[in-house]
Amino acid sequence: MRIYDNIKTYFFNNLDDTTDYNNQFYIKKMGSIDLKVDLPKAEYSEPHKRDFFEIGIIARHNKNMMIGDQTFYKMTNGLAIISPFQTISYGESNTDVDEDEGYVIYFKSSILEGLNQPYEVQNRFPFFKMHTLPLYYLSEDDFSVISTLAEALYKESRSNEIHSLEVIKSLLSILLYKVKRVTDNNEGIVTLNRFDAIMSKFENVIQSSNPNFLSVNEYASMLNISPIYLTECVKKATGKSAQKIIIDYKVLLAKTLLHQKDKSLFEVADALGFNETANFNQFFKRNVGTTAAQFRKQLNKIDIK
Repeated sequence: MRIYDNIKTYFFNNLDDTTDYNNQFYIKKMGSIDLKVDLPKAEYSEPHKRDFFEIGIIARHNKNMMIGDQTFYKMTNGLAIISPFQTISYGESNTDVDEDEGYVIYFKSSILEGLNQPYEVQNRFPFFKMHTLPLYYLSEDDFSVISTLAEALYKESRSNEIHSLEVIKSLLSILLYKVKRVTDNNEGIVTLNRFDAIMSKFENVIQSSNPNFLSVNEYASMLNISPIYLTECVKKATGKSAQKIIIDYKVLLAKTLLHQKDKSLFEVADALGFNETANFNQFFKRNVGTTAAQFRKQLNKIDIK
Protein backbone atom coordinates (compact mmCIF):
# COMPACT_ATOMS: atom_id res chain seq x y z
CA MET A 1 0.00 0.00 0.00
CA ARG A 2 1.39 3.39 -0.97
CA ILE A 3 2.36 5.88 1.75
CA TYR A 4 2.43 9.59 0.81
CA ASP A 5 4.90 11.73 2.73
CA ASN A 6 4.82 15.04 0.85
CA ILE A 7 2.11 17.30 2.24
CA LYS A 8 2.00 19.93 -0.46
CA THR A 9 1.89 17.66 -3.50
CA TYR A 10 -0.74 15.37 -1.99
CA PHE A 11 -3.53 17.28 -3.78
CA PHE A 12 -1.77 18.69 -6.83
CA ASN A 13 -0.88 21.61 -4.56
CA ASN A 14 2.55 21.79 -6.17
CA LEU A 15 0.78 24.26 -8.49
CA ASP A 16 0.18 26.50 -5.48
CA ASP A 17 3.13 28.78 -4.67
CA THR A 18 2.23 28.80 -0.96
CA THR A 19 5.07 27.55 1.24
CA ASP A 20 4.78 24.20 2.98
CA TYR A 21 7.35 25.19 5.62
CA ASN A 22 9.79 22.44 4.55
CA ASN A 23 7.08 19.81 4.24
CA GLN A 24 5.74 20.48 7.74
CA PHE A 25 2.44 22.32 7.26
CA TYR A 26 -0.17 23.05 4.63
CA ILE A 27 -3.76 24.29 4.85
CA LYS A 28 -6.27 24.32 2.02
CA LYS A 29 -9.68 25.90 1.74
CA MET A 30 -12.50 23.55 0.82
CA GLY A 31 -14.70 24.55 -2.08
CA SER A 32 -12.45 27.48 -2.95
CA ILE A 33 -11.46 28.79 -6.37
CA ASP A 34 -8.31 26.67 -6.04
CA LEU A 35 -10.41 23.51 -6.29
CA LYS A 36 -9.14 22.64 -9.78
CA VAL A 37 -5.57 22.40 -8.58
CA ASP A 38 -6.24 20.38 -5.46
CA LEU A 39 -8.69 17.75 -6.60
CA PRO A 40 -7.55 14.29 -5.47
CA LYS A 41 -5.50 12.31 -7.95
CA ALA A 42 -7.15 9.24 -9.45
CA GLU A 43 -5.00 6.87 -7.39
CA TYR A 44 -6.42 8.36 -4.19
CA SER A 45 -9.60 6.40 -4.85
CA GLU A 46 -7.53 3.35 -3.88
CA PRO A 47 -6.76 2.77 -0.18
CA HIS A 48 -3.51 4.48 0.79
CA LYS A 49 -1.79 6.06 3.79
CA ARG A 50 -0.09 9.35 4.65
CA ASP A 51 2.60 10.05 7.24
CA PHE A 52 1.09 13.34 8.40
CA PHE A 53 -1.80 14.47 10.58
CA GLU A 54 -5.03 15.93 9.20
CA ILE A 55 -7.83 18.00 10.73
CA GLY A 56 -10.87 18.89 8.68
CA ILE A 57 -12.78 21.91 10.02
CA ILE A 58 -15.99 21.25 8.16
CA ALA A 59 -18.75 23.81 7.76
CA ARG A 60 -20.33 21.61 5.08
CA HIS A 61 -19.14 18.41 3.40
CA ASN A 62 -20.72 16.17 0.75
CA LYS A 63 -17.92 13.89 -0.51
CA ASN A 64 -17.53 10.23 0.37
CA MET A 65 -14.33 9.31 2.18
CA MET A 66 -13.38 5.96 3.68
CA ILE A 67 -11.06 5.75 6.70
CA GLY A 68 -10.19 2.14 7.44
CA ASP A 69 -13.54 0.38 7.06
CA GLN A 70 -15.62 3.41 8.04
CA THR A 71 -17.28 5.59 5.42
CA PHE A 72 -17.60 9.30 6.10
CA TYR A 73 -20.49 10.90 4.20
CA LYS A 74 -21.98 14.29 5.08
CA MET A 75 -21.17 16.64 7.92
CA THR A 76 -21.89 20.20 9.04
CA ASN A 77 -20.14 22.20 11.77
CA GLY A 78 -17.84 19.33 12.60
CA LEU A 79 -14.32 18.02 12.84
CA ALA A 80 -12.80 15.05 11.03
CA ILE A 81 -9.50 14.02 12.59
CA ILE A 82 -7.13 11.61 10.86
CA SER A 83 -3.81 10.30 12.17
CA PRO A 84 -0.72 9.23 10.25
CA PHE A 85 -0.85 5.76 8.68
CA GLN A 86 -4.60 5.38 8.85
CA THR A 87 -5.86 3.83 5.61
CA ILE A 88 -7.85 6.31 3.54
CA SER A 89 -9.56 6.48 0.14
CA TYR A 90 -11.79 9.04 -1.58
CA GLY A 91 -15.04 8.52 -3.44
CA GLU A 92 -17.27 10.71 -5.56
CA SER A 93 -19.28 13.72 -4.39
CA ASN A 94 -22.81 13.01 -3.17
CA THR A 95 -24.15 15.81 -5.38
CA ASP A 96 -23.46 17.26 -8.82
CA VAL A 97 -22.39 20.56 -7.24
CA ASP A 98 -19.35 20.88 -4.98
CA GLU A 99 -20.66 22.62 -1.88
CA ASP A 100 -17.85 21.74 0.52
CA GLU A 101 -16.95 24.55 2.85
CA GLY A 102 -14.26 24.77 5.52
CA TYR A 103 -10.56 24.11 5.89
CA VAL A 104 -8.29 21.06 5.88
CA ILE A 105 -5.04 21.28 7.82
CA TYR A 106 -2.15 18.91 7.18
CA PHE A 107 0.90 18.94 9.43
CA LYS A 108 3.80 16.87 10.69
CA SER A 109 4.76 16.62 14.33
CA SER A 110 8.07 18.38 13.64
CA ILE A 111 6.32 21.75 13.32
CA LEU A 112 5.16 21.65 16.95
CA GLU A 113 7.56 22.85 19.61
CA GLY A 114 8.75 19.98 21.81
CA LEU A 115 6.73 17.34 19.92
CA ASN A 116 9.06 15.75 17.41
CA GLN A 117 7.32 12.43 16.81
CA PRO A 118 3.73 11.32 16.07
CA TYR A 119 3.49 9.45 19.38
CA GLU A 120 4.21 12.63 21.32
CA VAL A 121 1.45 14.47 19.42
CA GLN A 122 -1.02 11.65 20.09
CA ASN A 123 -0.04 11.58 23.73
CA ARG A 124 -0.70 15.30 24.20
CA PHE A 125 -3.73 15.43 21.92
CA PRO A 126 -5.55 12.10 22.39
CA PHE A 127 -8.19 12.96 19.79
CA PHE A 128 -5.56 11.76 17.29
CA LYS A 129 -6.03 8.01 17.37
CA MET A 130 -4.28 5.42 15.25
CA HIS A 131 -7.10 3.04 14.51
CA THR A 132 -10.40 4.93 14.70
CA LEU A 133 -11.77 7.96 12.90
CA PRO A 134 -12.94 10.55 15.39
CA LEU A 135 -15.76 12.67 14.04
CA TYR A 136 -17.20 15.43 16.19
CA TYR A 137 -20.26 17.64 15.84
CA LEU A 138 -19.67 21.04 17.46
CA SER A 139 -21.90 23.76 18.79
CA GLU A 140 -22.14 26.93 16.72
CA ASP A 141 -19.94 28.80 19.20
CA ASP A 142 -17.23 26.12 19.39
CA PHE A 143 -17.16 25.71 15.63
CA SER A 144 -16.89 29.47 15.14
CA VAL A 145 -13.86 29.67 17.45
CA ILE A 146 -11.99 26.87 15.68
CA SER A 147 -13.01 28.01 12.20
CA THR A 148 -11.71 31.52 12.96
CA LEU A 149 -8.34 30.08 13.97
CA ALA A 150 -8.25 28.02 10.76
CA GLU A 151 -8.97 31.14 8.71
CA ALA A 152 -6.10 32.94 10.47
CA LEU A 153 -3.78 30.01 9.68
CA TYR A 154 -4.86 30.07 6.04
CA LYS A 155 -4.21 33.81 5.68
CA GLU A 156 -0.88 33.65 7.53
CA SER A 157 0.38 30.76 5.38
CA ARG A 158 -0.19 32.91 2.29
CA SER A 159 1.06 36.21 3.68
CA ASN A 160 4.82 35.82 3.01
CA GLU A 161 5.38 38.00 6.07
CA ILE A 162 8.41 37.89 8.35
CA HIS A 163 8.19 35.36 11.25
CA SER A 164 5.39 33.54 9.44
CA LEU A 165 6.60 30.13 10.63
CA GLU A 166 6.57 31.22 14.27
CA VAL A 167 3.04 32.59 13.89
CA ILE A 168 1.91 29.35 12.17
CA LYS A 169 3.36 27.28 15.02
CA SER A 170 1.60 29.41 17.63
CA LEU A 171 -1.77 29.45 15.85
CA LEU A 172 -1.64 25.70 15.21
CA SER A 173 -0.83 25.00 18.84
CA ILE A 174 -3.74 27.17 19.98
CA LEU A 175 -6.08 25.45 17.53
CA LEU A 176 -5.04 21.99 18.75
CA TYR A 177 -5.64 22.94 22.38
CA LYS A 178 -9.03 24.41 21.45
CA VAL A 179 -9.90 21.14 19.70
CA LYS A 180 -8.73 19.24 22.77
CA ARG A 181 -11.00 21.38 24.93
CA VAL A 182 -14.14 20.89 22.84
CA THR A 183 -13.56 17.17 22.21
CA ASP A 184 -12.64 16.22 25.76
CA ASN A 185 -15.51 14.06 27.05
CA ASN A 186 -17.51 15.15 24.01
CA GLU A 187 -20.56 12.93 23.76
CA GLY A 188 -21.09 14.04 20.18
CA ILE A 189 -18.43 11.69 18.83
CA VAL A 190 -19.74 10.00 15.73
CA THR A 191 -19.30 6.23 15.78
CA LEU A 192 -21.05 3.92 13.40
CA ASN A 193 -21.66 1.17 15.94
CA ARG A 194 -20.85 -0.11 19.41
CA PHE A 195 -17.64 -1.77 18.21
CA ASP A 196 -16.21 1.58 17.04
CA ALA A 197 -17.27 3.19 20.32
CA ILE A 198 -15.45 0.55 22.38
CA MET A 199 -12.42 0.80 20.10
CA SER A 200 -12.27 4.56 20.61
CA LYS A 201 -12.42 4.16 24.40
CA PHE A 202 -9.79 1.42 24.23
CA GLU A 203 -7.35 3.73 22.46
CA ASN A 204 -8.03 6.42 25.04
CA VAL A 205 -7.10 4.17 27.97
CA ILE A 206 -3.98 2.92 26.16
CA GLN A 207 -2.84 6.51 25.67
CA SER A 208 -3.62 7.40 29.29
CA SER A 209 -1.63 4.46 30.69
CA ASN A 210 1.60 4.69 28.70
CA PRO A 211 4.49 4.16 29.01
CA ASN A 212 3.21 1.45 31.39
CA PHE A 213 1.39 -0.63 28.81
CA LEU A 214 -1.04 -3.06 30.40
CA SER A 215 -2.55 -6.38 29.41
CA VAL A 216 -5.78 -6.85 27.47
CA ASN A 217 -7.40 -8.09 30.70
CA GLU A 218 -6.34 -4.95 32.59
CA TYR A 219 -7.61 -2.60 29.88
CA ALA A 220 -10.90 -4.50 29.73
CA SER A 221 -11.24 -4.06 33.49
CA MET A 222 -10.67 -0.31 33.12
CA LEU A 223 -13.48 -0.24 30.55
CA ASN A 224 -15.76 -2.37 32.74
CA ILE A 225 -16.16 -5.02 30.05
CA SER A 226 -14.89 -8.57 29.65
CA PRO A 227 -11.61 -9.28 27.83
CA ILE A 228 -13.53 -11.47 25.37
CA TYR A 229 -15.94 -8.64 24.52
CA LEU A 230 -13.08 -6.13 24.17
CA THR A 231 -11.26 -8.50 21.82
CA GLU A 232 -14.45 -9.01 19.78
CA CYS A 233 -15.10 -5.27 19.44
CA VAL A 234 -11.52 -4.44 18.49
CA LYS A 235 -11.44 -7.21 15.90
CA LYS A 236 -14.69 -6.06 14.28
CA ALA A 237 -13.66 -2.39 14.34
CA THR A 238 -10.11 -2.78 13.00
CA GLY A 239 -9.53 -6.34 11.85
CA LYS A 240 -6.74 -6.56 14.44
CA SER A 241 -6.55 -8.19 17.84
CA ALA A 242 -6.62 -6.08 21.00
CA GLN A 243 -3.08 -7.25 21.74
CA LYS A 244 -1.91 -6.05 18.31
CA ILE A 245 -3.35 -2.57 18.99
CA ILE A 246 -1.36 -2.40 22.23
CA ILE A 247 1.76 -3.50 20.35
CA ASP A 248 1.18 -0.83 17.68
CA TYR A 249 1.21 1.88 20.33
CA LYS A 250 4.23 0.33 22.05
CA VAL A 251 6.17 0.29 18.78
CA LEU A 252 5.21 3.91 18.09
CA LEU A 253 6.51 4.93 21.53
CA ALA A 254 9.67 2.88 20.99
CA LYS A 255 10.38 4.76 17.75
CA THR A 256 9.81 8.06 19.52
CA LEU A 257 12.26 7.18 22.29
CA LEU A 258 14.85 5.92 19.80
CA HIS A 259 14.83 9.35 18.18
CA GLN A 260 16.08 10.75 21.51
CA LYS A 261 19.80 10.21 21.01
CA ASP A 262 20.63 10.93 24.65
CA LYS A 263 18.85 7.73 25.72
CA SER A 264 20.78 4.47 25.53
CA LEU A 265 19.12 1.34 24.14
CA PHE A 266 18.99 -0.01 27.68
CA GLU A 267 17.16 3.11 28.88
CA VAL A 268 14.67 2.85 26.01
CA ALA A 269 14.11 -0.83 26.74
CA ASP A 270 13.69 -0.15 30.44
CA ALA A 271 11.18 2.65 29.79
CA LEU A 272 9.08 0.17 27.81
CA GLY A 273 9.21 -2.51 30.51
CA PHE A 274 11.91 -4.78 29.06
CA ASN A 275 14.44 -6.18 31.53
CA GLU A 276 17.06 -6.77 28.86
CA THR A 277 18.03 -4.88 25.74
CA ALA A 278 18.14 -8.16 23.80
CA ASN A 279 14.47 -8.81 24.54
CA PHE A 280 13.58 -5.30 23.39
CA ASN A 281 15.56 -5.77 20.17
CA GLN A 282 13.72 -9.03 19.49
CA PHE A 283 10.35 -7.37 20.11
CA PHE A 284 11.26 -4.46 17.84
CA LYS A 285 12.55 -6.68 15.02
CA ARG A 286 9.49 -8.91 15.22
CA ASN A 287 7.17 -5.94 14.74
CA VAL A 288 9.24 -3.52 12.65
CA GLY A 289 11.56 -5.76 10.64
CA THR A 290 14.84 -4.40 12.02
CA THR A 291 16.37 -4.35 15.48
CA ALA A 292 16.18 -1.19 17.56
CA ALA A 293 19.92 -0.74 17.12
CA GLN A 294 19.59 -0.96 13.33
CA PHE A 295 16.67 1.47 13.39
CA ARG A 296 18.72 4.01 15.36
CA LYS A 297 21.70 3.51 13.05
CA GLN A 298 19.48 4.32 10.07
CA LEU A 299 18.29 7.48 11.84
CA ASN A 300 21.91 8.56 12.24
CA LYS A 301 22.47 8.17 8.49
CA ILE A 302 19.44 10.35 7.76
CA ASP A 303 20.67 13.03 10.17
CA ILE A 304 24.09 13.09 8.48
CA LYS A 305 22.45 13.73 5.12
